[in-house]
Amino acid sequence: MESFLVFFFDVVIALFAFFVVAPCILNAVSLFGVQKRFADMMIKEGVISEECVKLLHPKKQLAGVIISIAVFAAAAVACYRTAPMGYLCGGIPLIAGFLKYRQILQYNSLTVKRFRNSYKNDLDINKFNKFVEHNF
Repeated sequence: MESFLVFFFDVVIALFAFFVVAPCILNAVSLFGVQKRFADMMIKEGVISEECVKLLHPKKQLAGVIISIAVFAAAAVACYRTAPMGYLCGGIPLIAGFLKYRQILQYNSLTVKRFRNSYKNDLDINKFNKFVEHNF
């Protein structure tokens, strides 16, 4: 029974690393890269005001970093507690998750959706839709 519990815990670590930790870390990184560039582009296009971006974006960045650190720490502690196999059960799925979800770091329709969800109350929807239709 004990070996089944260890196996079950290792499976949970692997799923957590792949489906939670990897996307969360990549999302935090994208807040400093592609989402910031997209927000600057939207300011230049007149879709959103610079004040709104300056008000909301640093909060999103800080929250992303804090959440990513907390999630990564939880995964690291779980891997440490089940060492040595815990490192494999957490590390390999984490790397696979980075490879699977790397599109988060690219300028694509996912960036547009996340921007629209973040600034839905403050953007000029007509200009935004025109920009999206023209560029995507």
